[in-house]
Amino acid sequence: MESSYSSLLPVLWFLGIWALANIAFTLYRYIRNAREIDTDADPAETLRVELASPLHLRVTTCAFNSVISACAHCSLARSPCVSWLIDGFYRLGVCVSFMSMVMCIGVLCTAAVQITAGIGAKAGYPLADTWVLELQKFLGLAHFEQRATPHVSSSQSTKLSRRLVGTTDPQVLRPIIPGITLPTGHLWHYLLALAACAIIHELGHAFAAGRARVPLRKLGVFVMGIYPGAFVELCKTKLDQASVSNRLRIVCAGVWHNAVTAFLIFAFVRSGGLSAVFSHTGWTRVTDGVVVTDVALNSPLYNRIPLLSTVYRIDDVYLQPSNYSNTWNTSDDRFGATSIARWTHVLTATTNRDTNTAGYCASTMENMDDGLCCEMSPEFPLGESPDSEIFCFERFSSSASHELAKRSPMCFDLRSVLERNDAASRCQSDHDCVQPNQRSHSYAGRQTSKVCVLPRSPFASSRVVRLYYRLPNSQTEHMLVYAGSPTALWLDVQVSSLLPRYSWLPHTLPSWIETLLQYILSFSLAFCLLNALPAYYLDGDLAFKLLITAVEQRRARVTGATKCNILASAESKPLYKKELGDSRGTAETVELSRGGQMVYTVVTALTTALLGWCIVGSVLLLAL
Repeated sequence: MESSYSSLLPVLWFLGIWALANIAFTLYRYIRNAREIDTDADPAETLRVELASPLHLRVTTCAFNSVISACAHCSLARSPCVSWLIDGFYRLGVCVSFMSMVMCIGVLCTAAVQITAGIGAKAGYPLADTWVLELQKFLGLAHFEQRATPHVSSSQSTKLSRRLVGTTDPQVLRPIIPGITLPTGHLWHYLLALAACAIIHELGHAFAAGRARVPLRKLGVFVMGIYPGAFVELCKTKLDQASVSNRLRIVCAGVWHNAVTAFLIFAFVRSGGLSAVFSHTGWTRVTDGVVVTDVALNSPLYNRIPLLSTVYRIDDVYLQPSNYSNTWNTSDDRFGATSIARWTHVLTATTNRDTNTAGYCASTMENMDDGLCCEMSPEFPLGESPDSEIFCFERFSSSASHELAKRSPMCFDLRSVLERNDAASRCQSDHDCVQPNQRSHSYAGRQTSKVCVLPRSPFASSRVVRLYYRLPNSQTEHMLVYAGSPTALWLDVQVSSLLPRYSWLPHTLPSWIETLLQYILSFSLAFCLLNALPAYYLDGDLAFKLLITAVEQRRARVTGATKCNILASAESKPLYKKELGDSRGTAETVELSRGGQMVYTVVTALTTALLGWCIVGSVLLLAL
């Protein structure tokens, strides 16, 4: 009962906040009407708050119009050299936007193939491999080993599909749903990053319009449900009078600003700028591992691993790349070049066989098989034994095939076996576990009393992880055994490579800012790619039409034909009145030639359908 109530608590908060917002806005309108104040929009009104729908709150203002205009036409920006640089900056943005358009179409095709293959694999469709492979060949995306398979049997069906959506080939596009695909602990990072990227995107349109002398009427922010966004509204009359090249710069400026933001954040973090800032403001860098800054309350590790502890090793992988203290410990670069990268990679992209280069010696006399511990399935990835201390082990051999590991699984006390971490207890085969005076009697295979084993984890969703850590201000080493989802461990335990020098400094601040910058970087790239698509209600829609118009005008000038007519449409909506960061409406109707109109319609319709299928298919794949 308590767990069901806690799961409904976020929904109750969401409904309660929006109920209060609706009540407050209704009272506000009632008071204004009682005082006979006009509630319609006033172009000169500095700030306006409106509730467009029960779950859609908008705040618009024109207070920044003069600031943006002053920045676009200040004395420095009017100098010939700086003006040439700014114009070149936005011309480069047009090129980058169309490159992003081409790249995103390729990403979208890959995602569509992957999602289609995933749905086929989940549904068990026997011909899924055949038509997915043919679709890959048609799109030029076949990156797997080609084999002649004239017929796919039902037992081998969706083999290629499973490879497409397996853990080694993650889904390209994944829906962001708080509490499902987005950790609830990252909700504030998500919302702040999304709002920041939307504002940067819209300011790009506003500044480019200011450079083209297209006045800004108003700009605003909104919240729809839980998703924030921004929009700008330009003067329609001046926009109609702008040239096609200027309008292209205005349309592409939002995508370009997101691309520049992503590049600056990547360069700042990658070059060590963020670490340098923290190092000069009271934090010191940890070189031999990662520092635990926070543990989720609902995590099984809560109160088991102290805060500010230094985790220096996971299984046999040292988080410090240069640490080669033992023969079975691995620290090669395939796990990452930094401690944070190795922590992330080991917990999200590996299996037990990847992180354990040696097994553990155990006696067959310790076998505690209850008939349930090795009954593993997707529903019970850790076995069905009621005793949580008993775990299923498989035979370990560095040279043997996986068929050996599948034979004769045994059950041992998990912590009793894993706590034997000395060199004499680690092994590469059963032969290493036998004492020298017993080796003559140890070649009878299963009759030996010592075996080399490793915890069995056939499903990537859950496995056994050993964490080695040191307490704060101590060199004493401790080991913690975790059995469960490694991804959940990565999400529940927040780590950082920085340790505060003073006790009054918030130890979670570096990891909080690092996570926020990661989300801003990811969303900036997503805005840069997805918003450049030639699909309805996106910036790429109008950009693609303007590109066709520019090409036809160029052709008309070369051939001496009549130029394309650009007709203003008085009934159309303003160019940038956007929801969720998307361009809505158009301030002009471009009269294209019959061929140009056909190209525009076909490309836009196909891209919109492909994007729609990726959105619907990714949600369907998640539900399956």
